[in-house]
Parts: sequence; structure tokens; C-alpha cells
Amino acid sequence: MSTKYPSTMKCMEAFDQLTVCYSVGGQFRNYYRYGEFNACQKPLAKLKFCLVNGKDPVKVQEWHKDQIEYNKAHRGTSDDVWQER
Repeated sequence: MSTKYPSTMKCMEAFDQLTVCYSVGGQFRNYYRYGEFNACQKPLAKLKFCLVNGKDPVKVQEWHKDQIEYNKAHRGTSDDVWQER
């Protein structure tokens, strides 16, 4: 695998991201931006992946690569949200 992608993942960081997502502030921010509460599926999936595969550098690099590709394909702008409103 390429050294272009990180080969380590910190599960505590993933847990912190999930906690922020579930917090009142995180939910309020998501509701304000998108008009709905967040189910926090992405941070939860990241934490689960980290707990199971966090020590395998090859799988971690593949996960980071997949996340970057997904974000490139599904990236939008804030204009998309405001046009909808």
C-alpha cells in the first residue's frame, strides 16, 4: 500500500468525534445546517472500524483511501443547502 495514506488510527480520537456528534452542540449544528438531526453513522462506523481493525496498517490505509474517494465523489458546498432552503 502507498505511504500516501496514514497507516495508524487512534480509537480515542474516533470516540471523541462520535461524542461531539452526539452532543447537544453537534446536533444543534447539524439541525441548523441540514434541517434534521444527525444519526452519527459515519463517526460510529469509524469507531467500530478502529476497534476491530485499528492495528492493521493495510486495512487502515485502505479505509483512509476509501474515505477520501467517497468525500471527493459526494462533496457539496454550503450553497447546496441554502438553495434548498
